[in-house]
Amino acid sequence: MYRLRGISLCVFFIMNIHFSHEMSREQVKKTMTLVKNQCMPKNGVTNDDVGEIEQGVFIEEHNVMCYISCIFKSIQVVRNNRLDKDLINRQIDVLYPKDIKDAVKTSVSKCFPVQDLYEDPCEGIFYATRCLYADNPANMTRQQLKNSSKMLKKSCMGKNDVTEDLVGDIEKGKFIEERNVMCYIACIYQMSQIIKNNKLNYEASVKQVDMMFPPEMKDAMKASIEKCKDISKKYKDICEASYWTAKCIYEDNPKNFIFA
Repeated sequence: MYRLRGISLCVFFIMNIHFSHEMSREQVKKTMTLVKNQCMPKNGVTNDDVGEIEQGVFIEEHNVMCYISCIFKSIQVVRNNRLDKDLINRQIDVLYPKDIKDAVKTSVSKCFPVQDLYEDPCEGIFYATRCLYADNPANMTRQQLKNSSKMLKKSCMGKNDVTEDLVGDIEKGKFIEERNVMCYIACIYQMSQIIKNNKLNYEASVKQVDMMFPPEMKDAMKASIEKCKDISKKYKDICEASYWTAKCIYEDNPKNFIFA
């Protein structure tokens, strides 16, 4: 089934600006490599940061966000610091088979307003792109969600001096009650943009589920978030608040709990 997958496939339908529709996907990807090689040094990112975007690894760091923005600017579909819906829809009409045009346009219509939630142009384009990846006709699978969290985990483990033995089984309900583990969980939440002003943000958490989770998991996860949303109010410390909130969500819904 058709799926928008990260930069390579997200840009596939807008490449007619530079290339004929006779190009194969492999030719498009080779050309995109040139664009990638220009945008990586401009934004100080490495292949570890951006090399798995097509597999759903969207690292929530500003230089990665601006790298994605740079890609779209390079192929001339950004107008006034926003992805331009008309330019992209025009390319869909030219490049895509009839049987999937409507589905692609529906995803574009759904995801482009995401940009308006963010003042920063890089953030807006990043989250719109991630929405395109996650949106129907197919959503991210549980494994793809796990893949997207790999770099967050690596970064937060280093920042909080924890080992795999300490945090590797959080998803299975192993919550070790130590300060560095608590702050590791807070770090994951911070990098996932669900901590605002040093507090867990309920609306941001729900938005993440709507954007990223498979359909069969969304309602159950949002119900658990709703149930546990007041836990953080008991703790002034963001590490403790994050730890006990995550533990609450796991205990309420271990089947659908996903953590880096």
